[in-house]
Amino acid sequence: MAQRTHEKTGMAIPYAGWFLVQANVIMITPLLVPVAAHFHVGLATVTLALTAYLLLFGVMQPFYGLLSDSAGRVRVMRIGLAGVSLGNLLAALAPNVTLLIVGRALAGAFAAALAPVTVAYIGDRVPPERRQRVMAGLMSVAAIGTATGTISAGVLNDLINWRAAMLLVAAGAAVLAVLYGRLPETLVTKTGHREALKRLGQVFRGGWFRFLTIFAFFEGASMVGFYNFFSSSLQVHGRNAAIAGIVTGSYGLGAVIGGVIVRSIDSRVTAAGLFGGGCTLLFAGFLSAAFSQTIPSILVAGLLAGMALAIAQSTIQTWMIEASPPDVRGTAAAVVASAVFTGAALSTAAVGGLAAGGHFRLLFGIAALVTLPVTIVGALARARFTRATAAATVPA
Repeated sequence: MAQRTHEKTGMAIPYAGWFLVQANVIMITPLLVPVAAHFHVGLATVTLALTAYLLLFGVMQPFYGLLSDSAGRVRVMRIGLAGVSLGNLLAALAPNVTLLIVGRALAGAFAAALAPVTVAYIGDRVPPERRQRVMAGLMSVAAIGTATGTISAGVLNDLINWRAAMLLVAAGAAVLAVLYGRLPETLVTKTGHREALKRLGQVFRGGWFRFLTIFAFFEGASMVGFYNFFSSSLQVHGRNAAIAGIVTGSYGLGAVIGGVIVRSIDSRVTAAGLFGGGCTLLFAGFLSAAFSQTIPSILVAGLLAGMALAIAQSTIQTWMIEASPPDVRGTAAAVVASAVFTGAALSTAAVGGLAAGGHFRLLFGIAALVTLPVTIVGALARARFTRATAAATVPA
């Protein structure tokens, strides 16, 4: 009992950091319209703050995954939190939109340290028989953080101003950077640059992993990119930031519901079925948003998109684990996550002009069209991978 309590307490601080990072990713979405109005610029310009964050959040993850193997997990996560604090402070105090974009880009570059390294840290500290439970808790924390970030940013904008949410995250990240110093460092392998490059080469040696990395780029574009405009679509149609944040916070609730669904049916449904079903929910969500940008339609779209994330994205993570060699899974996780968020960043940039022009029907229609081939190709490929893996394990 004492050991279990100690393990639960030991995960409280990493959970708090994960919560903050998830809130930090999403909090800009209800602020895009207010920030554009404040600086008297177009919505497409302010969208660059979202695009820059997602791009650097994705691109930098392999770097931190490799660095943590030599510099230590806790040290890397503390550096990441300090950078998140600095970046959001710069964005919150920005006198112009350029410094706002720079600040958010800096926050994204450092937040990338928390994503793969937190997963690796849990793998280091938690025994195999408890990892699934702890990872499920991490997914729930992510969903709650997403909902909290969306809702609180919108409400704080209406109560104070758009800068308040960023200042709050900056303060929280600074506090956590200190608290993380209490965490025990896990055993790390001291490796040099050549060894790091060797691990990257080992990751990409597998044909299925090469496919998965490319596929994750397009899956990230549909799964993580387009939903960021749900809040803006409501605000352009006259809703304030608080209402838009609360409505789009349904995304977090949807993710929690999706996690419950996965735990209840994963033993009875194939991985291909889970991925296809999850992406079908996302497709339906984008159709709802394309049909109408009213509160009911966006509420449904947010719920479905959140459910899709929990159901389909968990399948991608499992696929990554099965497709990568066991001794380089930390690096593999960072590479796949990088592809997902890079795809998300480029998809937001590609449709930013449509958002600026208020063409949300077309924007969400494009999102649905992109999701359709991702659903079909992903489900078929996952089924083929399962058959190939099963055939390889059958004794000759």
